[in-house]
Amino acid sequence: MDYRVYHLSRKEVCRSITLAGLLTAVVAYLFYASWLGIVFFPVFIWFFMKRQKKAGREQMQIQLAREFMDTLRSISAALLAGFSIENAWKEAEKEILALYGKKSYMYQEVKEMNCSISLNQPLEALLADFSARSGNMDIAGFSEVFSFAKRSGGNFVTIIDATSRHMRVRHETEREIQVQIASRKMEQKVMNVIPVFILAYLKVTSMDFLNVLYGNVAGALFMTVCLAAYGGAIVLAEKIMTIHM
Repeated sequence: MDYRVYHLSRKEVCRSITLAGLLTAVVAYLFYASWLGIVFFPVFIWFFMKRQKKAGREQMQIQLAREFMDTLRSISAALLAGFSIENAWKEAEKEILALYGKKSYMYQEVKEMNCSISLNQPLEALLADFSARSGNMDIAGFSEVFSFAKRSGGNFVTIIDATSRHMRVRHETEREIQVQIASRKMEQKVMNVIPVFILAYLKVTSMDFLNVLYGNVAGALFMTVCLAAYGGAIVLAEKIMTIHM
């Protein structure tokens, strides 16, 4: 499995299409008062599917990192109990199965590694392959240090503890940042929909005021420019939030 790429489920695809359809209907009614607004439907599908993929990948990376940290803890405990590094990996398989179940990312990875180890494949090569697919800097760093220690006879317990500690500090920091900007995210979402509500209010209460914008080329062009500026503002706001994260 390549954790750098997220594949949408059927449910997520249907959700994206539904949201795109609703947004298309809103745009067609409020901005153009014409079914011709349906031309934006493919763009909205692409937009929602892209956002869904990004959110899914971020969640997948968070879950993978959490499971990997617990895997390292289990391996470290097994090493302290006197197990070899290969047998510690087998013990970790049992622990991850009990903690996360058969469908968890790390259980599948550790199980596959243990099967490959039984076929005399080197653990460092298996870790290198996993780190390349993980898209996680901490996992990649651990793989490189582990490979070096395997060749030079380093202390695996120290390496694993240091990696686990570094990952915990990093993820605790990220979680604190998320908590601090949660209110800003909510404010952004509210601000995103305010222009739509204003336009809907004007359309219901002051239709004569907006009639000049509908049914003619100049009005359609003006509303298209407004729609593009509105969409650009939403994208810019999301990029700013991403930078601060």
